[in-house]
Amino acid sequence: MELVIIGGGVVGLACAMVASESGIETILIEKHNNFGIETSSRNSEVIHSGIYYPENTLKAKLCVEANRNLYDWCEKYNIPHRRTGKFIIAIDDSELPELLKLYEQAKVNGVEGIELVDESIIKGEEPNIKAIAALWSPNTGIIDSHSLMNSYFQLAKEKGALFAFNHQVIGIKRYKSSYLLEVKDIGGNIFEIESKYIINSAGLNSDEIASLAGIDIKEAGYVLYYCKGSYFRLKPSKKGIVRHLIYPVPPANMTSLGIHVTLDLMGYVKFGPDVEYLNNRIKDYKVDEQAKEKFFLSVSRYLNNIEPDDLLPDQAGIRAKLQGPGMPYRDFIIKEESQRGLPGFINLIGIDSPGLTCSLEIAKLAVNYIN
Repeated sequence: MELVIIGGGVVGLACAMVASESGIETILIEKHNNFGIETSSRNSEVIHSGIYYPENTLKAKLCVEANRNLYDWCEKYNIPHRRTGKFIIAIDDSELPELLKLYEQAKVNGVEGIELVDESIIKGEEPNIKAIAALWSPNTGIIDSHSLMNSYFQLAKEKGALFAFNHQVIGIKRYKSSYLLEVKDIGGNIFEIESKYIINSAGLNSDEIASLAGIDIKEAGYVLYYCKGSYFRLKPSKKGIVRHLIYPVPPANMTSLGIHVTLDLMGYVKFGPDVEYLNNRIKDYKVDEQAKEKFFLSVSRYLNNIEPDDLLPDQAGIRAKLQGPGMPYRDFIIKEESQRGLPGFINLIGIDSPGLTCSLEIAKLAVNYIN
């Protein structure tokens, strides 16, 4: 085999498609029984525009281009989506400096169409929102993430990519000029696959895969922290309370973008995600109903005409973050590991938001290491 991709989330699927379209013999190995079971299907499904990320980071550079390209992809392959637009709001004077910083960051990053708007514009568009100013991002939107993943999957299969679901990589060792991957199937049988290249796109377990290959993940700065984000939905009778995505000014450390208001493609309203770092990396997807008060208090600061009983538990997702609580901002890791004695081993680690938006651009970068 020429290329093994480990992980069948949105980025792994995009890698399989890009690689197979380039004529690279490819197999994707995924431990679950289907693609996109974890982070890729448990998120806000937002098409980001590149506002938040520090200049010259991969997140900033990839997201601005990805925003444009993803809308083109959706049109070409009939992926359900909507260019809703987004307001990032300052509720009072104390939040104006941070809003202005975001505006400058967006301009530096080359975000298209970004505007600073006043209270009258906000009230005209969103009468239920309390804010004195906002950034208007016309090119933020929402997407059906499953349909996007399925488009990558089908195109990869058409170009000859193979998919091994219910298979888990349990060992990796260098062998001559290739790699031997030890793989366990659902029946517990263990066998080996030889491959010249590996793309590690294992999401929540991508640091463990790097460790299997012999990388000291603490020394490399590859250790992941599980950051759970829960969502509550607004009861259907409140549909139409907002028409656009509404985001508060995010916290300074960028651990998240704050509990925000999103829409699904049917126009129903969701709140979230919050931030809860998980101990012992347990994949806990339960939504704590006791968190309803916290969500209500957070959102009712800027959204009128809702009551606590209007909120219903929805879903939770887990983000694979390179920054733990109180740690400084971290960028995507997209790295070919020749310097660590692993030529042709390509790590994709810490692919949190805006990873869904940037999936095609990340895949192109990763596959570009394969010559």
